[in-house]
Amino acid sequence: MKLIADRKYAIVMLVVSIIYCASALSLDTDFNPVNERFYPFVLSVLMIVSSIGLFIWPSAHTTSWPKGRNVRKIGITFCAILVYCFVLHKVGFIISASVLMGICMWVFEAKRKWIAPVSIITAVSFYVVFDRLLGLNLPAGLLNFV
Repeated sequence: MKLIADRKYAIVMLVVSIIYCASALSLDTDFNPVNERFYPFVLSVLMIVSSIGLFIWPSAHTTSWPKGRNVRKIGITFCAILVYCFVLHKVGFIISASVLMGICMWVFEAKRKWIAPVSIITAVSFYVVFDRLLGLNLPAGLLNFV
């Protein structure tokens, strides 16, 4: 029974991956290693290969659906990511990524004293690497002076 579930999941992920690949290729940019089209394209190809691999070689392990507290963790994380998607351009990458990471760290029970510093340092580090070093434009939002 598990093999059938894995193959159904693989087919769904293959369809999603192909749509994602088509969306990545439809972006209006030049195709070079550091632009908005390259990374989504590579990710979609990896997703396609993984989906095909899961279809051919389904998992022999049996797992169970999450229950109780884990379902709540998944729901909070999903909602946080959804809100992040909607506020990213208005609020900016650094603030929204810090808040998202803080929520995820809180949900998965990180030590409270580490949540704020790790979230802020990681978001600022990602901003510096992707926006400043790689030249990928991340929204500044409220921190427009950065």
